[in-house]
Amino acid sequence: MKLMIKAGSSFFYNGRRGITGAVISLKGVLYMVTISHIFKGEGDRLTVDGTRLTVTRILKDHKLALIKLPSESEVEITEFGSPGELELAELINDTRTIHYCRVVNSGSSLLFLGFRCHDMPAPEDSGSPIVQKGKVIGIMTSATLDTCMGFAVSSKVLRSLEGQ
Repeated sequence: MKLMIKAGSSFFYNGRRGITGAVISLKGVLYMVTISHIFKGEGDRLTVDGTRLTVTRILKDHKLALIKLPSESEVEITEFGSPGELELAELINDTRTIHYCRVVNSGSSLLFLGFRCHDMPAPEDSGSPIVQKGKVIGIMTSATLDTCMGFAVSSKVLRSLEGQ
């Protein structure tokens, strides 16, 4: 039985776990979206639930990677929300949830996040969806341990991809 590919599900690249930040449809074609800094570039191969896939496109301006999914893939298309500043959010993936994540500021392409210093994202949490009110508002890109801050690509960028 195939697993459902959705925001927060895992994939494997070079023996390491990665996180799917979102699943979108662009002109009827399904794509997984994750952070790009874990890949060498377009054409890199990864494994999702035993299926070998290829990094289709790197969006360098936003540090995101698009991975085309086979049409028969069982997916849950990601529902995007708009980030509420100074509201709580959650970082969610299939192995961990961080319940205290506050949106400190949101720009046109980035979210600035505050975490409790004792409950910070780990490096393997990069690519995790940031969720408010059940909707994805961003994809985690990095965290700075000494300031307990993190950064995420905003859902505004992700929604703009759907128009392409």
